[in-house]
Amino acid sequence: MRKARDLKAPESDEQYNLKINALNGALKGAGGQLVNPFLGINAIRLGAPNIDLGIISAIPYIAGGFAAFLSPWLVHRHQLQRTTTWLFLAARLSILLFALIDWRHGLQHAALWFMLAIVWSNLPGALATLSWQSMTTALFTGHMRSSAVMWRQWGMSGIGVVAVLMAGWAIDASPGTHSYIVLYILGAFVGLAEVAVYRKFRPAPVPLDVPDTTWRTALPELWKNRVLRRFILASVVFYYGWLMLWPASLRYQVSIDHASNGWMAIYTAVNAVFTLAALPVWRRLNRRLPTRSLLPWASVLMCLTPAIYLLHPSLSAIIWANVTGGLAGAGFNLLINVRLMEVVPQDLRTMAVGANTITTGIIGGAGALSAVAFIHFGSLMTAFFMATVLRIIGGGLFLWAAERHRAVHPIPTAL
Repeated sequence: MRKARDLKAPESDEQYNLKINALNGALKGAGGQLVNPFLGINAIRLGAPNIDLGIISAIPYIAGGFAAFLSPWLVHRHQLQRTTTWLFLAARLSILLFALIDWRHGLQHAALWFMLAIVWSNLPGALATLSWQSMTTALFTGHMRSSAVMWRQWGMSGIGVVAVLMAGWAIDASPGTHSYIVLYILGAFVGLAEVAVYRKFRPAPVPLDVPDTTWRTALPELWKNRVLRRFILASVVFYYGWLMLWPASLRYQVSIDHASNGWMAIYTAVNAVFTLAALPVWRRLNRRLPTRSLLPWASVLMCLTPAIYLLHPSLSAIIWANVTGGLAGAGFNLLINVRLMEVVPQDLRTMAVGANTITTGIIGGAGALSAVAFIHFGSLMTAFFMATVLRIIGGGLFLWAAERHRAVHPIPTAL
């Protein structure tokens, strides 16, 4: 009699990719949370002015827009997995630049060099993320893709919460540059493990089904799509107000309330926990109500976070801003992507998504930089007030853009 394990069906490439995807996501979450939550407070410790904080907040979105602009060339490349691997490797090794600058913290213009290192690391990271998203079509079939995204997100968030709390405690337990250097090096090594796991994916040996087109031919056609045009306009206004909060809240937390690295870790963890708790609630709501009706509500609820800063919160009261940010942000991040897939034309999907990413990235980055101007010519409260108002206007525009239209293809809402 053969053993039960001998009767087990062989594992398919897709099932194997699901496991690799979850492990890869867990390593990405751990490595990212050892580094990213502390970049802003470290920059301030090195003497970064407000303009540097604006650039640090803006550069991930500007880099994402730049990557989206290159999408027609990047996603058509042969051996996409190899290209993505090298891009991820460059991004993770760039973390060592942060450690090098902290090690030489006495060098002239340390804050400027630190900011430039952040800019440099985001460029290959944004390109790698874009090519990774393109490659998922060769890893998972349509009905498995949502499960792959869900388990990857849960792994990233769950492991990330533990990593950020331990990192915050470690930095505060050993003041100075030593702990930052250790965490950056550790984050880089975890990133290398992430890249090593990424290489184990088994993509389907078929070419990616991407339309062969260019921006010159696609943009006139996209402009004719009124629903998409209105959606992008609403997104642009909202992202402008969304990113406006980031440098202002960081300056308030560190320079006004004197938040430590431990507090920064707590804020990040609280946001992540409430995001995980709220995500299934928003998914259930999205099964009952159309995305076009829910997205404006999630957008308007996100105005609560900058509004809390108008009350001059203490260190402990800032936690409530992260609670509201996690609850509303879970819905917004889910619904904005579902709604985007509903309004893009099927024959120009890649170009339409790229156009949205470029515009929201550039304008969102401008929002982060404009916060610096509001702080300089007004005050922190001016930036918080404008962020609140623009988020409300953005929510109203999403409602205006939510006109009924005939769907060009069925889109599942449970992502």
